[in-house]
Amino acid sequence: MVTIAVHGGPAPRDAVRDAVEWGRVVVATLARGVVATLLGLALWAAAPAVIGWHPTTVMTGSMEPRLRPGDVVVSRPVPPAELRLGQVLLADDPDQPGHLRMHRAVAAGPDGTIVTKGDANPQRDSTAVERSAVRGVGFLRIPVVATPIVWMRSGEWTKVALLALAFAATLWLCTVDGSLRRLAEAGPSDGDDPERDPGETGDTGDTGLEALLAPAAPPPSTRRSGRHVLVRRDVGSRHDVGSRRAVRRRLRRRHRLGRGGAAAAVLVVAAGIGVLLPAQAIGVPFTTTTATQTGTMTAAAMLPVTSVRCAPEATNTVRVSWAPSSTAVRGYQVLWGTDVLTTTTTTSAVIGGAGLLNLGSTRAVTIRSLDVGATSPWTVDSTSSTNVRIVAVALGIGSASCAP
Repeated sequence: MVTIAVHGGPAPRDAVRDAVEWGRVVVATLARGVVATLLGLALWAAAPAVIGWHPTTVMTGSMEPRLRPGDVVVSRPVPPAELRLGQVLLADDPDQPGHLRMHRAVAAGPDGTIVTKGDANPQRDSTAVERSAVRGVGFLRIPVVATPIVWMRSGEWTKVALLALAFAATLWLCTVDGSLRRLAEAGPSDGDDPERDPGETGDTGDTGLEALLAPAAPPPSTRRSGRHVLVRRDVGSRHDVGSRRAVRRRLRRRHRLGRGGAAAAVLVVAAGIGVLLPAQAIGVPFTTTTATQTGTMTAAAMLPVTSVRCAPEATNTVRVSWAPSSTAVRGYQVLWGTDVLTTTTTTSAVIGGAGLLNLGSTRAVTIRSLDVGATSPWTVDSTSSTNVRIVAVALGIGSASCAP
């Protein structure tokens, strides 16, 4: 008679446990990839400052769509004689002392100066830039990485808090497979070790996770044999430094030190970014006062629009309208805070979702009137405003609603 042993597949409980453990490994790996990507972007944004280049945070939308608020642009120093039209220049803003201007060089000005213009602005900047004031030419763009800085500068602390919580959760997800990695590094279980101590896990043959979770063996006993006292040595004591338990304790201590070092590295990199990133580069040059040798010229002769109102237009959009002034204008810019949403020649505009990511901000919408002259830089902003709340989850996907 021939007996054939039939071995069944894994028990359902074991299959579920394996699936859960694989899921932990996948989630932790993805989380570590996200953290590594963010730290890599931060390093690219801050490290060039070490060699004398200028990482700069973009704070406004005057250079959209190429540069958006929250991007970091690294500018490399260039001799004044090598500056060319079409380059994106980082220079001291002549209209706002202590600020930087990041605009494109579009024309040669008088006395060797350079006329600049924001890609999203309808007109050139009112004041040309001296070549000696140019700090560098845009060379490298790191997208989105400085968005938290923009949020902090504009007081959007809710977004900052949500981002901090999301980052903390990602760091925690990096550790969900820690016990599995410790088991893998510990090597074979005690039950498979031919040199194991008999009292460490018992003689039940349990291995792996079951062996680690098994209750500890009872304390060793002492028995006499004639004049001698036989004492069984405790496993894992200081006399048994080569035991499995001692090895596991050393591995756990090493992992704790590794996690502490990783957290310290994250804090150091974050602090370094805050120190190395310079002042923000802005680009809204048409609302300032321009000095001349005989006095000052402002846009006081222009009258602002009045009665700025908001009304629902359609699904996820609103219509902002206003009453024009008696001043002749060539058009209007609709401003949501400091961001230019659209430019129009009519007295109303439809607003929808705007930006790459907006979790729901409410800002005042004002209307900027543009002087009637085709090359005139003069503008005037309305004192009347209306509040609009915008939510955007991706570029062009979002909604707008009137807010109180």
